[in-house]
Amino acid sequence: MAEDWLADVRKYVADADENVVKAIIRYCGIALQNRDSSLVAFSDSKETDRVRENYLKKKLGLTNSDAELDGAIAAVGDRMKEDRTKNRVTVYYLLAEHFGLLSIFGGSSASAAPLAAAAGLGAAAVAGTAATAAVEPVVAAPTPAPEPAPAAAAPAYAASSYEDDDTGGGGLGWLKWLLLAALLALLLFFLMRSCSPEATAPVDDGMTTEATGGEAADAAAGDAAATVAVPEGAGVVAGDVDGKPKLTVYFDSGKSDVTNDLAAAAAKVKAYIDANPTAKLAVSGYNDPTGNAAVNAEISKKRAQGVGKALEAVGIPATAIELVKPSDTTDTSGDNTAARRVEVTVQ
Repeated sequence: MAEDWLADVRKYVADADENVVKAIIRYCGIALQNRDSSLVAFSDSKETDRVRENYLKKKLGLTNSDAELDGAIAAVGDRMKEDRTKNRVTVYYLLAEHFGLLSIFGGSSASAAPLAAAAGLGAAAVAGTAATAAVEPVVAAPTPAPEPAPAAAAPAYAASSYEDDDTGGGGLGWLKWLLLAALLALLLFFLMRSCSPEATAPVDDGMTTEATGGEAADAAAGDAAATVAVPEGAGVVAGDVDGKPKLTVYFDSGKSDVTNDLAAAAAKVKAYIDANPTAKLAVSGYNDPTGNAAVNAEISKKRAQGVGKALEAVGIPATAIELVKPSDTTDTSGDNTAARRVEVTVQ
């Protein structure tokens, strides 16, 4: 789905930071690939609750009362009331600007006073937000690395990159290592536990995906969770996206073994490829945020490779299967069961 996210943000903030917009796009991840989940429905209380809990509290780290956070969300909705399509990227940019937390996405902090007044928030609420921003440990010190391309334009894996890439992060992988270094200095025992994949407490790398499916995404996973149950451990969930079949293959913690259920679940995918010989299947691997990042990155690759071979085994041509790396293989939504997955979608 082609969308000029920067142009939409600049309808409200003329000098909007392009790098911040790119970082928010990566955070939203696959939520932006679906028209419905790329928009925020301010009239839906479940949707605004997800924005409050997943974005304002988890991502921005705000500790304001729910009433104050809901007031800020309502103020953004009122600001965009004349816009029929309230894009998620624009909503998130305006909320981060409101709370003076654009620095989380690599931008400079901005005053929250104008929107705070519109939301009915007092000076104490703004001050509380500023205090929260002050404890962000490593965002402002180093110069951010160049931003990679948005998730929707993620390139197909070349065979060599699939074997050599072991960073497990996106364009701000350095931030994760700085955070880990700070934690290790305070709690030395984390060093021993980090050797086990997907076994230690999650570490926010500042670039999580929102597809809780990366929040494995915020709206996309929240909507999916309401209709499809994620299996405990290994399993397969089959579905459709825009009339095309989709498979989500789940894995046990620290494992890359593909469940035997995939053969039966892939029948509809094979039928689609047989009927559309020019179609391609994108296979993308993810891992949860716990444990050693390099080990986890290798696990996500092995998972994608295993699913690709399993698809070949049911008769799907190897030429129709492409291993596509998402902008960030690590899913920090907090739902580790949903994060340990491989997604198979028709391109």
